Amino acid sequence: MPTLDELMSLPGVYGAIEFSCMGELGEIRGDLKPDLAELVAHMCAANMAIYRMQASGWTKLTGQQGFLPERGFAFVTLDNVVMGMNGNAILAHSKDFDYDAAYQRFNATV
Repeated sequence: MPTLDELMSLPGVYGAIEFSCMGELGEIRGDLKPDLAELVAHMCAANMAIYRMQASGWTKLTGQQGFLPERGFAFVTLDNVVMGMNGNAILAHSKDFDYDAAYQRFNATV
């Protein structure tokens, strides 16, 4: 799993956080105010929980497989991206962000 400093080196990234499944904020990198970082941590945990609920419900109702385990997500706006995976999240400027590079970095094992 990459460090927050490694995630910060991605194109367009201006902040990185650690978050728990309960939305607790861990370490912070970048120019993020603590209140914003805490909000993002809660949003990330909530998004993962909602996905888990929807995916497990859909699997049970339809028998279709492949939705779990949940891995991560990306929220995209015109100006910003929040991408989270494995208890880490990054905040980036949309125009400079490289989704493929971020996905590869989040999935790096060493």
